[in-house]
Amino acid sequence: MRFLLYLNTIAIILLAGALVRLYEGAPLPWAEPPVALAADPAPSAPAPSPPLTAEQYAALQLPLPHPARAPAVAPDAGPVKLRLLTEGDYPPFNYRGAGGGLTGFDVEIANALCARLRAECSFELRPWNDLVLALKRGEGDAVVASMLIPVPGREAPATDDGVVFTERYYSTPGHFAARRTGAPVAATPAALAGKRIAVQAGSVHHAYVRHRFPEARPLALPTLTEAQAALAGGDADLLFADRNALLRWTAAGEGACCRLAGSGYGDPAWFGEGAGIALRAGDEALRDRFNAALEELVADGTYARISARYFANNIY
Repeated sequence: MRFLLYLNTIAIILLAGALVRLYEGAPLPWAEPPVALAADPAPSAPAPSPPLTAEQYAALQLPLPHPARAPAVAPDAGPVKLRLLTEGDYPPFNYRGAGGGLTGFDVEIANALCARLRAECSFELRPWNDLVLALKRGEGDAVVASMLIPVPGREAPATDDGVVFTERYYSTPGHFAARRTGAPVAATPAALAGKRIAVQAGSVHHAYVRHRFPEARPLALPTLTEAQAALAGGDADLLFADRNALLRWTAAGEGACCRLAGSGYGDPAWFGEGAGIALRAGDEALRDRFNAALEELVADGTYARISARYFANNIY
């Protein structure tokens, strides 16, 4: 019995000592030593890059072959309201119809453009000489009135300062008209020598005849109407004027006596880039939207259908 009591006493003493060592964090004599974890190796310094050659350095200075570019026009944010200025007294382009409403080629093209832009457009009439001034005063957002795009290098009226134009929405070449009963005449300086050519006095068409056909005999009359009457009445052999005006004139009435002859003359130095929509400088985003909408009208046939209602040909 004493021997068992002695063993129990020793066991209690050993157990108490072990508890004390555990509390102090010391390992037990019979425990396996802890395994030390290997530290991650320190990252080695990268090897220095070789210096750039002159050719490599020069290449870094070159722009990318196709640099990214912001869109010229912000995406359409939704319907807008636009005030369009026109004259209202220039048939068949802009005029009042039989019922008094505004109509004409300019008006129909403008309405089609507004539909593509999802814009709510209204027209306001101004005298021709006041159209650009009214635009610059902020009385409208654009002029749609068969206004010719100024030719670079040619002196433009002072009122065109601060104005930008869309691409042309119709071309304005010069053209000859002849009586239907007359013999065809080649439009060469030699063939037209001595021929009486009716023109509106002081017009670009008058100047062009004198320049291009110096041996012809210009019959300069105060108005285009009088020049047309001279051809119809036989007082002139030919008439040289704006093609679009001649297309309208020869379609019916007194002009039915006559027809367009030969090909058009479209030298921009003489006859301009065509008729465009005028906007204030600074409204280039709206101009670009008009240009994009016009391309759609031409591509899908809408433009040709509108042109056919007023002219025998597509005047684009």
